[in-house]
Amino acid sequence: MSQQPGLGSSARFISRVLIFGSLLIALNCYWIISAENRVVWELTDFSVFPTVLFTLFAVAGVNLLLKRTFTSLALQNSEIAIIYVMVSVSTALAGHDIIRQLVPLMANPFWFATPENEWEELFFRYLPDWLTVPNRSLLRGYFEGDENFWQPQYFNAWIFPILAWSVFVILLLFVTLCINIIIRQQWIEHEKLSYPLTVMPIEVISDTSKLFSNKLVWIGFLIAFGLEIIAGLNYLYPSVPPLKIKYILPTNIRPWNAMSWGFAIYIYPFAIGLAYLMPLDLSLSLWFFLLTWKLQPVILTVLGFNTAVGLMNEQRSGAWIGIGVIALLTSRNHIIKIVKGVLTRRENSSLYYLAVFGMIFGTGLMVLFWYQAGLSPWVAITYFLIYFVICIGMTRMRAELGPPTHELHGAHPDRLMASFLGTRAIGPANLTNTTLLSWLAYGYRCHPMPHQLEGFKIGSYFDVRYRRLIISMIVASIVGAFLSILLHVSLYHRFQFARWGVGEFNHLRNQILFPKEANLEAMQHVGIGFVITAVLTILKRRFIWWPFYPAGYAVSKGWAMTWMWFSILLGWLAKRLMFATGGVKYYRIMLPLFLGFIFGQFSAGSLWSLIAIITGKNMYTMFP
Repeated sequence: MSQQPGLGSSARFISRVLIFGSLLIALNCYWIISAENRVVWELTDFSVFPTVLFTLFAVAGVNLLLKRTFTSLALQNSEIAIIYVMVSVSTALAGHDIIRQLVPLMANPFWFATPENEWEELFFRYLPDWLTVPNRSLLRGYFEGDENFWQPQYFNAWIFPILAWSVFVILLLFVTLCINIIIRQQWIEHEKLSYPLTVMPIEVISDTSKLFSNKLVWIGFLIAFGLEIIAGLNYLYPSVPPLKIKYILPTNIRPWNAMSWGFAIYIYPFAIGLAYLMPLDLSLSLWFFLLTWKLQPVILTVLGFNTAVGLMNEQRSGAWIGIGVIALLTSRNHIIKIVKGVLTRRENSSLYYLAVFGMIFGTGLMVLFWYQAGLSPWVAITYFLIYFVICIGMTRMRAELGPPTHELHGAHPDRLMASFLGTRAIGPANLTNTTLLSWLAYGYRCHPMPHQLEGFKIGSYFDVRYRRLIISMIVASIVGAFLSILLHVSLYHRFQFARWGVGEFNHLRNQILFPKEANLEAMQHVGIGFVITAVLTILKRRFIWWPFYPAGYAVSKGWAMTWMWFSILLGWLAKRLMFATGGVKYYRIMLPLFLGFIFGQFSAGSLWSLIAIITGKNMYTMFP
């Protein structure tokens, strides 16, 4: 393990890490928000964000030059590591599944309300003014675009909701950080989980010169970069011959049309590279269970169980909850020891005091926040309990196995509660307020919690002081939360792209107009997913020869995985071939080639997105 010295003085830490990191956060947030909203890009659907890796690649390259010319200006490896973690955590907030889904909820009900949909009569009275912008005349610029947000009437209408939501987001990330502090030692030091997604930043930071001088890195880089450049040129100029590496097999004949999103045979160099970093059994599990999920609705349709096809999301929800619960049970002795030590004052680590009491008080403040908004405490507590279990499951999957994406649409804690209790028991006021929370559970793809824990893993490699790492992540959360919300709102006023999220309020309308009792079938499918996950976990831990991970079952059914599965299959084949011919030695020798695949495609994709932002025109999109 490469060890680095401490970060030096506090002044250096503030200027070299916190301030410089915050500037990179601002640039990445603007980059992500502009690209994903204006030019229809999917930059944050992945476990590692292209723009963040591109930024690391650029910073490491410039720093290598500084080490050879202006040594005093060069950053230490530990400083670059913290900056990478800061940018990664904050960029997750700006991404596709977090703030992008939040901001429209602040305005949509008041703009899209009509006498026909009866929104005003049904739930306007339950919407808190301090979390929304209820003045329709002040929303015209937001929805129609070509307006300057910084005019007093717009700024004054939006600033308090922006600040209120920022406080909640910061509280939420503080609680997830506290949870990560508690489980960090168990998952990093005791269980020694592999954290495959930390391999790339560690390889880049630890020995930049060696990596940049490796011919295999540049061969992989040029192959992937070239493929993306050709594809982008073909998008702009159809006369440029395209490379046929993406196919969709027709599935428009019954019963094959029961498959969602068709059957894609796509080649993504970055997914091949990420699969090469994963444990072999996980990459096998991902493509195997993808095929299983694809065939499941076909088989159910043939057997006449058409209604069960629509409940597959509930089954996946049960799988994610199962992984979260099992992760907590596995770590229970460590967690109980930490909590007991803090409560009885036998624990001598101030970090654990911060974590335990921070988690308790932070969660209490979140419940109080939503009580003031109109949410019943029992609903808020149940909601966040389910939510954090799902997030812990997601974080565990990434720490143990590093899937290239983790996607769970439709698994809203309030909808799971409605399945078990019925909407009538929850009530319209609670249903309205949990709708305002729907952005939290939109897709789980770019959630900050796994990035926080991976930050601890990266920090441990470079011997970073945990207190400084924690301070950096808190600063990143504050800067990222406020800037992400503010930039979304201000750019929406300028470019007119704020028309999603209406479906959440249509769903709320139906819940209020047509209250339902508990859904037994949905509960059964949640239970099925939970039980399958438990069985797969037992089999994997009891039998060395058992090849299938429960995380593969939980993650593989998703929109993004539909396009990636074939590339993951290729990465799995390549890694198996390396181990079969030369073992770990050959795997290590060829690793730079596959890292080059990731860096090359992500760099080209990032460049196309920058060109799109500068020109204001749609460009070729790397994914899907």
